[in-house]
Amino acid sequence: MLRVAKNEFKANPSLRKFTITADELLVFFGFGGKNHKYIEEELNKLRKIDVRYNILNKDKKRERWGSFALIAGYEYNNGTITYSFPHQIEEMMLDFKMFAKINLVTIKGLKSKYSIALYELAEDYINVQIPNMKIEDFRELMGLEEHQYYKFSMLRKRVIDVAIDEINSSENISFTISCEFTTKGRKITHIKFIIYKKEDVEKTGEKQKNFYRWKNLIVKKYKEQPLCNNLTELEYLKWTLFFIDKNGFIGRDVEGKRAILEKEEAFKVWEYLFENSNKLEVVPLSQLDILRKDFRGKKIEQVTTTVLGAKAVLILEFKEFKEEDGNRFWTQKSFGFEEILGMGFI
Repeated sequence: MLRVAKNEFKANPSLRKFTITADELLVFFGFGGKNHKYIEEELNKLRKIDVRYNILNKDKKRERWGSFALIAGYEYNNGTITYSFPHQIEEMMLDFKMFAKINLVTIKGLKSKYSIALYELAEDYINVQIPNMKIEDFRELMGLEEHQYYKFSMLRKRVIDVAIDEINSSENISFTISCEFTTKGRKITHIKFIIYKKEDVEKTGEKQKNFYRWKNLIVKKYKEQPLCNNLTELEYLKWTLFFIDKNGFIGRDVEGKRAILEKEEAFKVWEYLFENSNKLEVVPLSQLDILRKDFRGKKIEQVTTTVLGAKAVLILEFKEFKEEDGNRFWTQKSFGFEEILGMGFI
């Protein structure tokens, strides 16, 4: 109905009523065996649907938001349906930038209404990526009532996973989708959908195969052994030692405290090592590294004796050593290597 109206409206912007035959609608939606009375039920449903727009604030410059029914009204007369839209839709039909390119054949091939909603959202953001959104906003975009799938486990199983799986398995859709979640404590607060155009997926497909093939070989080779250290580019301390446990998971060891990495962190490390295979080794620590490791964050005292025999005690706390022009120093106070070793701990 919108497509027919859009074409008519484009030719004559003064139009406020549009027409379509009942048979056209029945054929398009595959309702050939149903009578025209069925269309009345569907049109009444459309009139009761409340549509909110700009929920994710995509239209930032205009700061435009609001709501409307899908159709303002309709009339059936001897097999022909005359219908009209709210003024918001009429205005949008004149602003073609506000329309995503929706493939109607694709929509017909999607069984879940959540798949259709996510597909339309992805098409709207295909070139700019869908913003990170609150779970509440996502529920609203999916048209969920407050009592529907209020537990996140059910929301993911019945809505998110179903929509993603159906979109990704469709041969008529030019992209695939994945998602990431943001947590606060134990609660899932935000969801981020990531769109991959299929031509990009095809290009990276071989790289992904090589990555997992390489990773499996590394896990097999280093299982229950140290893997590497010196990943300072990822903002780890140089003496953070990475290892592979007996189950093949990657973990880190900082001064004897071992922990398995979370999934996202582990993937980041694996991805970096895949691109920088020269980092797959345990690098011996230099004297300066040992100083950093042993003194970092600790307090020391420096005792000096005055000419009159009095003792002066200077308390220092080291956070980081630096090396410049061959000299090792801490902030504004410089020390020689032997001086530091000669200082006593509190």
